[in-house]
Amino acid sequence: MKQAIRILIIDDSPEDATLIALQLQKEFEPSYERVQTAEELEQALDRGGWQLVISDFVMPGFSGLAALKLLQDRDLDLPLIMVSGQMGEDLAVEAMRAGAQDYLVKNNLTRLIPAVKRELNEAVVRRERRLAQEALVATEARLQCLVEQSLVGIFMLQGGRFSYVNPKFAQIFAYPQDSLTGQKSLLDLVAREDQFRVMAQFLRPLEEAGGNIHVFCQGVRSDGAMVDLEMNGSRTELNGHPAIIGTLLDITERKHAEAELSKLWQAVEQSPVSVVITDIMGNIEYVNPKFCEVTGYDETEVAGKNPRILKSGTMDKPFYQDLWATITDGREWHGELHNKKKSGELFWESASISAVKNGDGRITHFVAVKENITERKRGIEQMRQAQKMEAIGQLAGGIAHDFNNLLTIINGYSTLLIRSLEYGTPMRKEAEQILRAGERAADLTRQLLSFSRRQIMEPKVLNINEQVRSIETMLRRLIGENIELVAGLLDDVGYIKCDPGQIEQIIMNLVLNARDASDTGGKITIETGNDEIDENFAMLHPGAVPGSYVRLSVSDDGVGMSDEVKRRIFEPFFTTKEMGRGTGLGLATVYGIVKQSGGYIEVISQPNQGTQFNIFLPRVFKKQASAKKPMAEEIAGMHTQTILVVEDEPGVLNLVVHTLKKQGFRIIETTDPLQGVTLFDEHQSEIDLLLTDVVMPFMSGPKLAEQLTQKNPKLKVLFMSGHTDNNLSFEKILENGVPFLPKPFAGDALIKKVTETLGNGSEAGKPDLPPGGSF
Repeated sequence: MKQAIRILIIDDSPEDATLIALQLQKEFEPSYERVQTAEELEQALDRGGWQLVISDFVMPGFSGLAALKLLQDRDLDLPLIMVSGQMGEDLAVEAMRAGAQDYLVKNNLTRLIPAVKRELNEAVVRRERRLAQEALVATEARLQCLVEQSLVGIFMLQGGRFSYVNPKFAQIFAYPQDSLTGQKSLLDLVAREDQFRVMAQFLRPLEEAGGNIHVFCQGVRSDGAMVDLEMNGSRTELNGHPAIIGTLLDITERKHAEAELSKLWQAVEQSPVSVVITDIMGNIEYVNPKFCEVTGYDETEVAGKNPRILKSGTMDKPFYQDLWATITDGREWHGELHNKKKSGELFWESASISAVKNGDGRITHFVAVKENITERKRGIEQMRQAQKMEAIGQLAGGIAHDFNNLLTIINGYSTLLIRSLEYGTPMRKEAEQILRAGERAADLTRQLLSFSRRQIMEPKVLNINEQVRSIETMLRRLIGENIELVAGLLDDVGYIKCDPGQIEQIIMNLVLNARDASDTGGKITIETGNDEIDENFAMLHPGAVPGSYVRLSVSDDGVGMSDEVKRRIFEPFFTTKEMGRGTGLGLATVYGIVKQSGGYIEVISQPNQGTQFNIFLPRVFKKQASAKKPMAEEIAGMHTQTILVVEDEPGVLNLVVHTLKKQGFRIIETTDPLQGVTLFDEHQSEIDLLLTDVVMPFMSGPKLAEQLTQKNPKLKVLFMSGHTDNNLSFEKILENGVPFLPKPFAGDALIKKVTETLGNGSEAGKPDLPPGGSF
């Protein structure tokens, strides 16, 4: 019967491997596997069971010498025969020097079978010799340990006294060896509390019944120190006389170590971070409960597996190569890993991985200590985004402020120019185009001011359901017939304090954004509700403040957004729409209004899974105030009142003065609020109205108004501004009914507001300012 052999063939040619196998079938029953790369070779060696390796000398990307080196690195006693299509004498010598057992030429395999037989026989001989040598060395080592380095105390008792103790026994009790023999009994060396137990449970049973007895006790050293002992004994006869042979082990350090190990084990088991221990190949041997909690894997599921089961695929190969190279070199690796849980959920870990070395400095294991930092990274990213939006907002607000002054001039003079031209003339049409462009620019600046949270609001206590219902019909017309609009409004939804127009602007922008994401149809849902933001939510969502909120949700089942798009959607002028389908200010406006109103925005979206915007606005616990009756308009005509105009922008000042003078008003003007105080003192009895900008150098408009109204309580005041540096304080003034004209404005709006302020009762236009004029 032919001998069955298992051969590993390393060759890039399937035909050559088959040829070798056919040649071996003449004398053997070979089973073989062909590999051609180092990775395939390592995998095959891991499976094991090979008796012989036959390798080609040269292959693309691999070689017989490299294969031989790999076998040697693994310390495998596998004979290797080198074959080559063109094996010269130099190559043969190189192969033999490297450790190959033989070499052959592929076109002449007549020596293959004899070489295989020889190597198989020699392998058997080597194995038997090695096993015998190892057994001999082991036996000698054991004997030497027993005789010279025994850690166990050995004693013999005859007649109740020691007839023999070995050096280790004497060392345990710190007595000279000869001072114990024939002079001491076992009870002399046992602590007083344990003497009765040693007698009852160890000595007496041995004397009476024999057998093996095991007991723990404490001993007393010659210096008085206490030692923990473990004793084993058996009854025998020596020279016809009964004797007790026993072993004694000092377990003081072991008990201390066990206590320390128990403490360490409990610390690892109860650790708030994941702990993973692997062998030198990276296969998992231990994970603590925190690892299981974080990853979702049970300990039995990961035992023997490689930590690569956690790989998310988001980190490149060089990253892991650097990690492995660092720890296998004995150095500690620190970094962040983007991993995947059993459920498929991705998470971030901050990890420290290091090598565990034995007393010889050889690496035996690797240990990883990892902390789940997913929420921390999310919070940092959100904080960075919030800071970025704040910086962009400051820039946008500054730009919008300057443009408002310019647009006030452009739109105002355009209006005056149009009025001076006849209908239908080319110049009037051209002037009208300038005015329309200015009005569109004014809309853009209002959106920028909303984003930068510098737009002046006139907040009121509102029921958000009423705001939704008031524009619901218009929204249905805007989104089209192919999209269904569903409103789920909570009946007892709380009140909010916001500018009504801006709330409608939020709803409009969110619905239009949802419409653009649902071009092919679908459903848009508007919902309202009452929510509580707790500390946990606020910690995970920087910018959110714990408290009671009214929630407005707008959701769609459209295309959704990637994480990158979500990070940028609130930036001014950022848009994913094609050219001509938006300015990119819609969501930026929503962001600014919500932030200025003290609220928070949450965006939930994934590609192809729709989008939901949750707007949280602070809830107020008071009902809506009854609406004030609108003030009657002053009948148009010429006027004779005197107005003190204070405006730091000369262009705006000239426009205001020019417009009012044409209506017959007498104007006292200045660009300096401090000079405005002086002018008022000079003409106090003449001045009927203070028309002032809000934000000015040296003194704000409200501060100026406070000083002048203290001098003349009947003085009426009209504020004008494109934005303020302190919206909160100014909006409190507006809540008390103080007239306000937002920039940019046209001449008609200016005249109308001035006449309203002057012509509607003694209290109209009188500012209710904060104590001390703080603004």
